[in-house]
Amino acid sequence: MEKVASGFVRNSASLGGNLVMAQRNHFPSDIATVLVVGSLVNLMNGLKSEEITMEEFLRRTELDSKSILVSVKILDWDRIMSISAGTKMKLLFETYRSAPRPLGNALPYLNAALMAKISRCVSSNGMVVSDCRFAFGAYGTKHAIRATKVEEFLTGKVVSVDVLYEAVMLLRSIVVLDDDTSYPAYRSSLAAGFLFEFFSHLVEGNAKSPNGYVNGYSTLMSPARHLDHSKVSTLLTSGKQEVELNKQYHPVGELLAESGAVIQASGEVADTQKHADMAADLVVVDYDMENLEPPILSVEEAVRKSSFFEVPSFFQPKQVGDFSKGMAEADHKILSAEIKLGSQYYFYMETQTALAVPDEDNCIVVYSSIQAPEDAQSTISRCLRIPEHKVRVITRRVGGGFGGKAMKAIPVATACALAAYNLRRPVRMYMNRKTDMKTTGGRHPMEVTYRVGFKEDGRITALHLDILINAGIGVDISPIIPLFMVGAIIKYDWGAFSFDIKVCRTNHSSKSAMRGPREVQGTFISEAVIEHVASVLSMDVDSVRINNLHTFNSLDFFCKGAAGELKEYTLPSIWDKLAASSSFKERTDMIKQFNMCNKWRKWVGGIELGQGLWTKVKQLTEFSLSAIKCDGMGDFLEKIRIIQADTLSLIQGGLTAGSTTSSVVVKLLESAEISWLKD
Repeated sequence: MEKVASGFVRNSASLGGNLVMAQRNHFPSDIATVLVVGSLVNLMNGLKSEEITMEEFLRRTELDSKSILVSVKILDWDRIMSISAGTKMKLLFETYRSAPRPLGNALPYLNAALMAKISRCVSSNGMVVSDCRFAFGAYGTKHAIRATKVEEFLTGKVVSVDVLYEAVMLLRSIVVLDDDTSYPAYRSSLAAGFLFEFFSHLVEGNAKSPNGYVNGYSTLMSPARHLDHSKVSTLLTSGKQEVELNKQYHPVGELLAESGAVIQASGEVADTQKHADMAADLVVVDYDMENLEPPILSVEEAVRKSSFFEVPSFFQPKQVGDFSKGMAEADHKILSAEIKLGSQYYFYMETQTALAVPDEDNCIVVYSSIQAPEDAQSTISRCLRIPEHKVRVITRRVGGGFGGKAMKAIPVATACALAAYNLRRPVRMYMNRKTDMKTTGGRHPMEVTYRVGFKEDGRITALHLDILINAGIGVDISPIIPLFMVGAIIKYDWGAFSFDIKVCRTNHSSKSAMRGPREVQGTFISEAVIEHVASVLSMDVDSVRINNLHTFNSLDFFCKGAAGELKEYTLPSIWDKLAASSSFKERTDMIKQFNMCNKWRKWVGGIELGQGLWTKVKQLTEFSLSAIKCDGMGDFLEKIRIIQADTLSLIQGGLTAGSTTSSVVVKLLESAEISWLKD
């Protein structure tokens, strides 16, 4: 089972899901092949229940959505084959698998499960096969099969070279691959090799081979169809070589205790992840809080205590134009507004993981799911105090990164390497999801305050930003955030642009690169300013965007020579073409006209999931309508009816999820009712 998928998959998947995938999707399941040799499946379809063999289950037409795989019963073959403790019969069972990678998520070239009941032959010294079952799968067929012809051939026969040869040849005729199957010869040879390995130890092995062959399989698979036992009587040989110790170089060559073996064996490593977690839970850490300053838990506290990370001069963005002059030219001003941006966790498929293996000559090899192997190499080198050329970091695949396995994978790889280096044994680590979420930080939270001046037509003349970036406890990539974030903000022509950006050091987990770092926050800030200006002027937001798109001259002014050539700047023309091709203005006018003519026909969608959506809507509606104070209306709450979601009357109602629908619906309803009361 350790070769089936990976630990992550085995901990979250199910046996039933694996078998249904094999039955419906022809998934090359290792488990299905193992169970074909001896298990029963309990299926239920409606009120009908039936019990069939695993082979019958796999051969059936694909299960529909009404069928349920209830259980799988693994048969007691000791009892079925009448094998008791007092008998001389033995039950042999082995599973085999060959794949591009021995462990982990790699589909097999071929898998097999072989079972046989054997006993000592009365008339000879060989072993008799009383009963057997062989299953082979994942070699291009839709599902695993039983090699029944081979089973029938071997049953009742004494295992010998001739018999085993005939069985292998018969198996080769059964395991036939489709033309489009990759590596057909290799897969076919695997089936023969697995069967040979299963029975080879039963062939008499005490005779000596006169021709010196030690590879029994090569002898067995020779072109001759009949083997003469007088020439080849065994598949296995034994040998002995004696080497006399030369006393001339005493004590070189003598058996001595390894120097330093005692100190090399210090320390303990858990044998399973479960045991590692149990041991970690037993650790109690006492922190000395004496003479420690209180932790800094917000950017405001960081500012008060001047707790900042330094941004190197070459990472400091440049301000553009004269902010005071731009504000003086403005017709309207917003003197203070705030934006708060929260953090975001990566949630990659696989958490941080690493495997470290000590190598010869004081070297170490580290397999890490890291996006920057060179950084891990240099850090491990410094930690172990060995040259970098003695540290080899290999990244085959990452398992989802999004920036979270750039810097954040280094501590895991380094800790793993340290343990392996000191214990002189392979060490593997992977974080559980809870620990990973605590330690990897995520996207940088920010608090932004801005001032902006703008003309009557929405053209912005000046913008100033005060940005506090919560970098956490470690520096990570935080010093580069301001430069690249400003690069995203200046996609608009702000007239004049000034800012004060502080990278705050707090006692939270250090933040790192996160899926478009810098650009995401910069774009959000610029669009928030544009929408705020449009709201103040009661203008369409796209009109404000158009009025603040860069001309080539303004782009060159903001980007200082990085604007390219005039003929290459096509953003305004692309904007116009998109608006024309989508009939944007016509559609906008149609919506405005509809809203003007259908004042009371406004739909707000949402599903009642037990979160109290209907109750909140009724309460807010009653509160708003009670302000009208109509005579004789009485209790408004009894006169309000909430109807269920219905696609006939409510189109584009959207998805109710993410703990946001109640707030959105109530806010929209509040805005609509305020508009009604004003009218």
